Amino acid sequence: MKKAISILLTIVMCLSVVAFANAQTTDLNSLTIEQLVELAKKDGHVESVGMPGDWANWEDSWNYITKTYGITHYDTDMTSAEELAIMKAEGANGTKDIGDVGHAFTATVVDEGITQGFKPSTWDSIPDWAKDPEGRWIISYTGTISFATNTTLTNGVVPTSWADLMDSKLNVSVGNVVAGASSQAAVLSCAIAMGGGLDNVQPGIDYFVKLAKEGRLDPGDTNRERLANGEITVCAGLYDYSSLAHRDAINASDSGMKIEVTIPKDGAVTSGYALVFNANAPHPYATALTIEYMLSDQGQIDRAYGYARPVRDVKLPEDAQAMMLDSSMYANTTPITDVTAFTTACKEIARLWEEEVVPSMY
Repeated sequence: MKKAISILLTIVMCLSVVAFANAQTTDLNSLTIEQLVELAKKDGHVESVGMPGDWANWEDSWNYITKTYGITHYDTDMTSAEELAIMKAEGANGTKDIGDVGHAFTATVVDEGITQGFKPSTWDSIPDWAKDPEGRWIISYTGTISFATNTTLTNGVVPTSWADLMDSKLNVSVGNVVAGASSQAAVLSCAIAMGGGLDNVQPGIDYFVKLAKEGRLDPGDTNRERLANGEITVCAGLYDYSSLAHRDAINASDSGMKIEVTIPKDGAVTSGYALVFNANAPHPYATALTIEYMLSDQGQIDRAYGYARPVRDVKLPEDAQAMMLDSSMYANTTPITDVTAFTTACKEIARLWEEEVVPSMY
C-alpha cells in the first residue's frame, strides 16, 4: 500500500513539474491579449527591480495594472548592474520578473541569456535601434543627462555647461559610476564636452580626477532625499526626467531648498532604458502583460508624465508636453543609437573610474 502511494505521489510530482515547465516555456507571443490577461490575473503579482514609483512615473503604471487587473506589485530599487546580477545569480530559482536597465547593459542581457523574448502588440511602432530583434530587451523611454543645481547652496549660480561647472568651484555629485547607467552616461557626456567621445572617454575621466583632487567630488548617491537635505550642490549624474521630478517635489516642499535643472550645452548624452523580462520569471504572464501595457499608448504617456520621452511616437496631452524643458536646451545633445559602441564606452568608464578616479578621492 505504501509503495502504491509512493508511486502515485511520484507521478503527481512529475506531472506538476511538467505543468510548471510548460507554463514557463509557453510561447507568450502566440497568446491573444484576452488570453494573456486571463493568465496574468492568475499569476496575480509582478516583482520588479529598478522600477520605483518616483522614477519616470512608474507609479502611475503600477497603479493602473493593479487597479485594472488586480495584479499586485513590489519593487526593489537597484542599479542596472545589480538588476542583472541578481537575475543571473538566482538562475532557475528566480524571484524577480522584470527590470529596467540602461541601454549599455543590453548587450550583457543577450550575451549571458538572462532574459526571454517578448514582443508586445505595438512592436512594429518601436524603432529598430530601441529593441532586440527577438524582444529580449525593449527601450520604453529616453532621457538626457542634466544638471540639477541646488540654488539655495550656490547663491543662485546655475552652471549650464561642464566648463561652467569646473570653473564654478562647486561640489559635484555623479553617483555610482561603476554600476549605474545614468552615472556612466554622465561621464561620457563630460568626455564629449572635453573633446572625447564614444571611442575616447579619457577626457571625462580626467575631468573627474581633477574634481576629486580638489575635494569637490561627492561619492554619495544621487537621490531626492540627499538633494532635499542639502547634501548635494550640483547633481550631474541623472537623466532629465529624474532631475525634473526631484525639482518639482523639492521646490513644492518645505525643505527650504530650491532646485533648477539645465542640460549641459557642451555635452549631454541622450539614451534610453530597456525593459528586461527575466528568463526565469516566476510570474511570466503578468510580466508579459506589464510589458504590453508599458509599450501601449497610455503606458508611454505615463512616462511623459514622469518627464521622460516615450520611445514610440504617441500623441501627448498638452499638460504632459508642458512639463518638458524648452527644446532649445537640447540643441547640442548626442543621441545614442549604437549600443555596441555605447556598451564598450561605459565598460571603459567603469574600469577607469575604479583605477583613476576612486584613488584620487582619498
